[in-house]
This record gives sequence, C-alpha cells and structure tokens, in this order.
Amino acid sequence: MMFFKVLKYMNWFAAQCRKTMYNMAFATQFRYFGKGCTLDISGQVKMGKNVYIGDYVSLIVENGAELEIADNSFIGENCYIKCFGGKIVIGRDVSINSKSYINGCGGVRIGDNTRIGTQSVMIASNHKFGEPDVLVKDQITKLGVCLGENIWLGARVTVLDGASIPDDSVIGACSLVSKPLAESGVYVGIPAKKIKSV
Repeated sequence: MMFFKVLKYMNWFAAQCRKTMYNMAFATQFRYFGKGCTLDISGQVKMGKNVYIGDYVSLIVENGAELEIADNSFIGENCYIKCFGGKIVIGRDVSINSKSYINGCGGVRIGDNTRIGTQSVMIASNHKFGEPDVLVKDQITKLGVCLGENIWLGARVTVLDGASIPDDSVIGACSLVSKPLAESGVYVGIPAKKIKSV
C-alpha cells in the first residue's frame, strides 16, 4: 500500500516538473502537459492559458507552418496534430478527444466551444486523379477545413479537404463531411446529410 502512495507522489511530482518546463518553453500556463509527448517544432506556436495537453500527444509544426491553441482548450491523449505548410487555429474552450488526427497542410480552423469526438480525423489536403499525364501523388488540393463555433463531432467523424461546417451543428458518429455544409443542423451518414435542425 505504501509503495502505491509513493508511486502516486512521484507521478504527481514528475507532472509538476513537466508542466513547469513547458510553461517556460511556451511562455504560458498549462493546465496539464502530458508524459511521453512528441514535439517537433520548427515553425510558429502560440499557446493560450489553461490548455490541457494529454499524454502521448504529437505536435508537429514544420518550418513555415503555424499552430495556435486558444485558452482553456483540451487535447486528449494520443492525439496527432501536424502542421506542414499550413496553419491550424484551435479556438477557445475546444475539446479534441483521444486518438484524433489533424493534418493542417491546407489550413484548419476550429471555432470556439467545439467538441470533437474520439478518433476523429481532419485532413486539409487531398489527392486528385483527373489528369492522366500527372502522377496521383502530384495532384494535390489544399483547400483547407473550417469548423464554426459550438459544433459537436461524434466519435470517428472524418472531415476532408474543402469541407466547412457552420456554427451550431452536430455531426453524428462515423459520418463523413467532404464538402461545405450549407446550414446548421444535425448531419449523419457517408456522405453526411442533414436529418433535422438543431
């Protein structure tokens, strides 16, 4: 029993040391900064106050790219956020739950008070295949992804390049959003279709 109390104290102490170190590195005040995180940062990063970074999160910001996370936002464990060539802006009081993936090549904007369910995927670039003389790997779009405010994405939602979701919308679990949605509402399916108003 004493062993587990000592272990608990050691974990708490390590977490406090980690938080202090990252507070200094990012010039902010984190609520929590998790263990085992991967940071590969050569671009610009702006962190708000009281941000929660869960265990084993990967933050990759390549040269020329930008990442902004506003106050009181939550990045759950094992999330992977990669800004390469683009800008990812995560608003205030946003929750991105565990094992979600964000690729910000063409730019991603997530509005305030948005909730993103576990294992959701946002990819702000895509491949085309309409030019037979050009390799598919070289036919790339970078239209970006835009989520408004007060949105809820259920678990395992996929949002693809060029998609936008208006304020006050709900996207059901396992749905696919591949284009701009015209108006707020509850959307489900592959592709996501409106089934009712909010």
